[in-house]
Amino acid sequence: MKKYLSRLTAALLALVLLTAPASALSVSQALELLEDNFYYDIPDEAYQAQTLDELFQLLGDPYTQYMTAEQYNLFLDMVEDTVDMVGIGVEIAYSEEGFLIEKTLSGGAAEEAGLQSGDLIVAVDGTSCAPAGKEHRQLLLGEEGTQVTVTVLRDGGSRDYVLTRRAVYIPNTQISLLEGGVGYVDCDSFGQDTDELLAEGLKQYDGQVDCWLVDLRDNGGGYVDSAVEMLAAVNGAGRYLFFEDQNGHVVGYTRRSSALTDKPMILLVNGESASASELFASGVRDTGRGVIVGSRTYGKGVAQSVLDESTSPAYFDGDCLKVTSARFYAAGGSTTDRVGVIPTLLVDDGYTQAVAEALAGGSPETSYLCVIPGTDPFYIDPDAPDGVMAQLLSALPPQVMVFSNGGVAGGNFDPCTPAQAAEKLGLSYENRWFTDVEDSPYAEAIHAMGVYQLLNGTAPGRFSPKDKLTRAQLCVMLARVLNVTSAGSARFSDVAPDAWYADGVNAMAELGLVDGVGDGRFNPEGVLTNEEFLTIMGRMARFLNFALDDYGEAVERSPLPAGAQAMLADYSDWAKSGVAVLAWGLADALEGRGDMLYTSFADIVPSAPVLREEAAAGMYAVLAGLDILP
Repeated sequence: MKKYLSRLTAALLALVLLTAPASALSVSQALELLEDNFYYDIPDEAYQAQTLDELFQLLGDPYTQYMTAEQYNLFLDMVEDTVDMVGIGVEIAYSEEGFLIEKTLSGGAAEEAGLQSGDLIVAVDGTSCAPAGKEHRQLLLGEEGTQVTVTVLRDGGSRDYVLTRRAVYIPNTQISLLEGGVGYVDCDSFGQDTDELLAEGLKQYDGQVDCWLVDLRDNGGGYVDSAVEMLAAVNGAGRYLFFEDQNGHVVGYTRRSSALTDKPMILLVNGESASASELFASGVRDTGRGVIVGSRTYGKGVAQSVLDESTSPAYFDGDCLKVTSARFYAAGGSTTDRVGVIPTLLVDDGYTQAVAEALAGGSPETSYLCVIPGTDPFYIDPDAPDGVMAQLLSALPPQVMVFSNGGVAGGNFDPCTPAQAAEKLGLSYENRWFTDVEDSPYAEAIHAMGVYQLLNGTAPGRFSPKDKLTRAQLCVMLARVLNVTSAGSARFSDVAPDAWYADGVNAMAELGLVDGVGDGRFNPEGVLTNEEFLTIMGRMARFLNFALDDYGEAVERSPLPAGAQAMLADYSDWAKSGVAVLAWGLADALEGRGDMLYTSFADIVPSAPVLREEAAAGMYAVLAGLDILP
């Protein structure tokens, strides 16, 4: 019910913002505020705008908006995402037999009367609610202080309860205990008190749990301070957030408090997990604190400042301007902007909770399968349904250690691949590993990119690792990796708008990752060379990580040392700064790991064509080096 109400509030806000309100803020005033606060460059044509709607359209930023007082109040309600409603105080699910009580709410009449999770409400004031529908739900609601009679079925017997409707407060973060020593945190948004609610729950329940599930699905974000405080609550002291302003200045935010739990942690995310949710998830990822399960998150890595009468009284009276003022970077220095957070275990949304519970539900004595996707081993619930096990096996890349005891409870766990585990357990599953890369020195990297669905094969199950790569093909690959599409018009005369690669090429050009070859052309079918590829990878690393971007700027400002210049002597001048970012700025990721690209830069022939296997491994090297992938 909470997540449904949250989505409804968001939909109402979106609908209100689509209308063109009469604004007290003028275009010239908005431009003054944007010049002081807007993260991106203001396009010249924006200064010719006649209305706020036209101005914001020309800015091209979906997060910069003007709000009337009414819209602003609705926005604040959505961020806090708390619910005050009058009723009997239950969370329900519709069923053919009636309303199934999923949870009784603290302080509600149902809890006071002794109703329980699993009870079935079959009638309200004598009216049958089988099958249950929205019209029956309205019977449970009413004015505060009025009474309603519900007929409840439990253990084959029925009983009438007379309940007095009252207002019930539902916080945006609720904590409960699941079976098997699992703590469950349902966090719907990051309000001002979300971190306090989490801290209270951890203090209350941590001694009773072996593992925590933190559900961030459909959590659209909120206050970043709450997310940072929550990271400190599960991680202890550390620096978990960096803000970069419009001038390129980066400020880090540190917390010095102690952790309130050291139990293993599993985060649940989906495509609607955004902003502060992604900050929290990437902080858990970067510190190795837990495992993330679900689908790729939204990709909102920019922060907004709300300018209102408290900050700019000369401009506002109850209304406000929400303006993108910074790009944020997580604990490891990488952004979630566009790229989002790629879960440790990428599974279909319908299986996210079941896979997470399976991870938390076993033990060495009862389980048949053990996986180590991070620092903690997870013994899989032996009673997990086959479909859940199939999803789990599909999500395992080679970098995640897998052990099976062959289906013998209490037996010895031996290392194996997901395919071997499936065979031992008699399971069928979708194998995302490629069938034609086992002889490649970069097989593990290629398989990982396949498991995370960041690469297209050349045929079902095949990757063709030794094929050469065209400039257009790389752009399409990178657009998928970075989760971007083109927002503008065609950039090159030889890239037709309807070409299969047009969106990828234009998107990469808009980000500044690729250049043309001159005369307005891109040469999409041209074979990509090593130095072109490495230059683009260096630019991608800078796009994702502020420290590498600073490193790249330093390289461009100052001559390279003599030894470095000698090493890059065969490279074109335009390639040297990008290659230097990889060779020295990201050296730990590109050297010393057997599945990485180019274990020695000295062996690279800059003008030679790059192969598909090298490109896949190079992309993985950057993503893994920045902790975006394991």
